[in-house]
Amino acid sequence: MFSFETTLLGVALALDAAVASFAMGIINLELPKTVRISRGLLVCSLFGFFQAFMIWLGSLGGYFLTFSGYGHLFQLAVALIFLIIGMRAFQESLKKVSQTVEWGFFPVVILAVATSIDALVSGISMGPLPQAHTNAIEIGLITFFICGIGFSMSIFLRSFPTQWLLRLASGIFFFLGGRVLIDFF
Repeated sequence: MFSFETTLLGVALALDAAVASFAMGIINLELPKTVRISRGLLVCSLFGFFQAFMIWLGSLGGYFLTFSGYGHLFQLAVALIFLIIGMRAFQESLKKVSQTVEWGFFPVVILAVATSIDALVSGISMGPLPQAHTNAIEIGLITFFICGIGFSMSIFLRSFPTQWLLRLASGIFFFLGGRVLIDFF
């Protein structure tokens, strides 16, 4: 079930959710341990669910686009999407903006959806793959565990090198875009 490309994609997509999970952990440090754990599980579950759902939804769109007769152009578009996402992640890593996160169920749901938009776009590339739902589940599980690591690291660290995580994610997207371009040509 776990393929190298899908695992890399899952890690790249999960890094921004991990940063948000870390921030959620920081604002919950003063709460009792059981409340922190339950909130951490909720945050990780929401991020994992929406990553998987958006990948699956994107793969449905990609399936219909692939069989519409524009397969070669579709493959080039997917490579360009990966490269654009990589460039955007790299640009975000260069910004020095402090971010605050407020706790609440609906803001966390909105944050989970917002961090999963790139998964929707990336899911388009999985349209022609058979059983794209298993890849979506894999990416959701990867996101859940990486967000768990980010949330639990908030106990030990007060600041997190988010710029370097974004640079890692952009490198992974550049790699995936390059792979698709090499397959295209």
